[in-house]
Amino acid sequence: MSSPLPPEMLDHVVDQMRDDPTALKTCCLVSKSWIQRTQKHLFARISFHALCPAIESWKNAFPDPTDSPAHHTRTLSIRHPHLFTASDVDTILSFCNVERLDVITVGWRDERTSLAQLHAFSPVLRSLYLSFISLPDSEIFGLICSFPLLEDLTLASLGRGRRDDQWNAPSTSPRLSGSLKVETDFEGIRSITHRLLDLPNGIHFTKLTVPLVSEEDVGSTTDLVSRCADTLQCIDITNHRSGALPPLPPIPGR
Repeated sequence: MSSPLPPEMLDHVVDQMRDDPTALKTCCLVSKSWIQRTQKHLFARISFHALCPAIESWKNAFPDPTDSPAHHTRTLSIRHPHLFTASDVDTILSFCNVERLDVITVGWRDERTSLAQLHAFSPVLRSLYLSFISLPDSEIFGLICSFPLLEDLTLASLGRGRRDDQWNAPSTSPRLSGSLKVETDFEGIRSITHRLLDLPNGIHFTKLTVPLVSEEDVGSTTDLVSRCADTLQCIDITNHRSGALPPLPPIPGR
């Protein structure tokens, strides 16, 4: 039965329930015409853990990746990607409109983990969170450089003795014009920042959030600030060292 209300008003009603999954599921039973709009919110955030049944449940519910609600997902979280099967990866690759990606390898020896299967799977990705222990630079920055629109970057290094392997930067890289947050309590930020400074398109962050763990981090932070001087608006530094924070270079016009 057709509704006496215009579609725009019905869409607005559904949008008001975006944070109430139970109500959204009920809306799916009201009318077929409401399903598309409710799916936009129901599947906006999806999380897959290789050791949990979520991805198997998804494949059973939507056996054809080309005809699934994956295109509604804007935030995708993936834990332990090295344990996913080829079929799992095919499912993940169908999430082509993801704007934020969280990848967590913590909890395993991840020095042999390959993230190549995730490269450029969503051409509209703008935010990346990557948590790792021993993941080599080639995997970290290969993934970063595969997303041309990437702006916001969070790198959480939660281990010791990470391998600084050989990695040749590609001819292009994302502009990285949003925020950079580095989280580490062990090795400091030098091994990460020197790769960022080598990216061919430079870095243009407006906000930096970094820890100072070692004396070398002082120089690394100074380099980051200097390189982003034309765009930087905010600096948040956590000092894990003894003593006061070191002076940083002035930011022109700020």
